[in-house]
Amino acid sequence: MIVTKTKRGTNLEDVQEMNRSLVIRLMRRRSVCSRAELTQASGLNQSTITNIINELISWGIVVETGVIDGKKGRRSIGIKLNSESYKIIGIRLARKSITVALYDLEGIQYSKQHIPIDMADGSANAFNRMKELIRDMIRSNSVGNVVAMGVVTPGPLFRDEGRIGLMTNFPGWEKINIQEELMNEFALPVYIEHDAKAGALAHWWFGRSDQDQGVMIYVAAGQGVGAGIVVDGKVFRGSLGLAGEIGHMSIDYQGPPCECGNRGCLELYCSTSALLKTLNKEHASLKSVWKELEEDKNSETKEAVRQAAWFLGFGLVSIINTFNPDRIILGDELAEAGALLHDTVKAVINEHVLPDVSSKLTLELASDDTDTMLVGSAIVAIESILDQPSSYLNLQG
Repeated sequence: MIVTKTKRGTNLEDVQEMNRSLVIRLMRRRSVCSRAELTQASGLNQSTITNIINELISWGIVVETGVIDGKKGRRSIGIKLNSESYKIIGIRLARKSITVALYDLEGIQYSKQHIPIDMADGSANAFNRMKELIRDMIRSNSVGNVVAMGVVTPGPLFRDEGRIGLMTNFPGWEKINIQEELMNEFALPVYIEHDAKAGALAHWWFGRSDQDQGVMIYVAAGQGVGAGIVVDGKVFRGSLGLAGEIGHMSIDYQGPPCECGNRGCLELYCSTSALLKTLNKEHASLKSVWKELEEDKNSETKEAVRQAAWFLGFGLVSIINTFNPDRIILGDELAEAGALLHDTVKAVINEHVLPDVSSKLTLELASDDTDTMLVGSAIVAIESILDQPSSYLNLQG
């Protein structure tokens, strides 16, 4: 079943909507809780919490779990989110693949399909294959209502217009308004985001439950290079939504030309595409590179990876000096280089960033068992739903 609704409201309704959103977000951080806990955590009065919970129960988004023991020994009725009642389609478009997955409102994945795509087949054909995957995913969903879709793409992405500005190594996508066409095709709200920004949001979402402040940067170093910047839980986008396009930041004004029209762009030196080119393995798989690195059989491979890591670290120096983050996460394909990537980037940062800044900066590798940007595609849609819960979750309204 597919459901879509529009938002309407007055000032009073806006306040009620913000309160609903607050309560759902608080419950997301707790597996089971009581109404009294929500009253204390939210700052709302008891009657308001009671009314909101009763409303959410009637919508099917909250269920009672039975009697639980409180902190002071008082017993109460436990409540929790019934997240699987509402489903999200998450879509990740990459230069060589498309992945579509089904999630619930807590970002838990239920199923996934992944296909390779090729520039030679054209963007229109690849887009049609994406739509086929989405149809299959919707048909296969047997529990809950599909209420929205989230799409993440390489950039530059003009988010407000729903279109890609440039996808290096795969022309044609800039002529397709992905957001508009998917909305028309499936009659669902569609939210589109730059892949690195979505990855950053996903890391923040599933990070420490008490983390509300700070600056975190997620670096997607794959076939291209981009960064997602989260400030106090909000994605920093800039005036056109292009903030974090570090892959097209020039580090050598006399360097090789880039498809964007610039010279010496960072991704020409430290993307996995650049790494394969350095090794004269443009048509080889990255798995063979990582295998050589792991087995330490080829010093040329190790040096090429170290060089890519050095350039990435050098590019991050400017970002660190600009945003003063407390945490940087290295993700996407290049992160599979593991300790060599981490240690090289860290050494460059320590050498070129003020000690007082670098000493307080945490540098991490993203988990290699989760496609953070795919998860982020769902989180982008979920965040929009949680901002307007009555527009998406009140199926009786």
